[in-house]
Amino acid sequence: MSRLLHRIGVVLPRLLDGQDLIRESRAIEQMCWRELGDEKQPIFDGDLPDFLMVDADGHHVDLSIPTDPVELAGRLAALAPSPPPTSSSIGTNLDTLARLLNLTPFESLWLRWSYCVRCFGRAILPASPLRDATHGCNVLALLCDMPVDAVRDAMASRRLHTWGLLDGGDTDGAMPCMLSGWLSATEQFSEWIEQPYDSDTDLMIALCLAQVSLPASR
Repeated sequence: MSRLLHRIGVVLPRLLDGQDLIRESRAIEQMCWRELGDEKQPIFDGDLPDFLMVDADGHHVDLSIPTDPVELAGRLAALAPSPPPTSSSIGTNLDTLARLLNLTPFESLWLRWSYCVRCFGRAILPASPLRDATHGCNVLALLCDMPVDAVRDAMASRRLHTWGLLDGGDTDGAMPCMLSGWLSATEQFSEWIEQPYDSDTDLMIALCLAQVSLPASR
């Protein structure tokens, strides 16, 4: 999750502009304050109602000045992303699934970040409208720091959708018009990938059982 937020902050100035960029950049700065080395989460003008602008001792709450989005992107780009947990059954399951299904590096990251969005909510992503499928592939390639051809190939195959791992898109393959719709793990996948498994076989059985219950239209 930390790596996803880190990457969003880095690419925001290339995705948005104007007030949209300022709004989303402020949100990233507030979510990534620890990684940025701040002592506490910044509070910006307009964040709190008037009655909370004074603490219990009668002192006014100190407001922070939002960092310029381009400067913030540079600071985030210079940071080393937080290391993953030393042990995580979810991380192990995702790695195992990528190996068993022979996922490409992009597909593996796409699935991992889609799971994060499912867990933490679509509000963590910038409200970035996509003009068409070509624009969507370009944005996703930028966010994932992957070759755009790798994204196009994954979109063309749609195997992550066919296996019931990702939501988004209709039966004709048309993709959603917002970035959040391109990073959307299914609820069913998010449930079974979180369970502990004793073997690779048990993990594949869970995948197969989940596929059996998929709607016929998929």
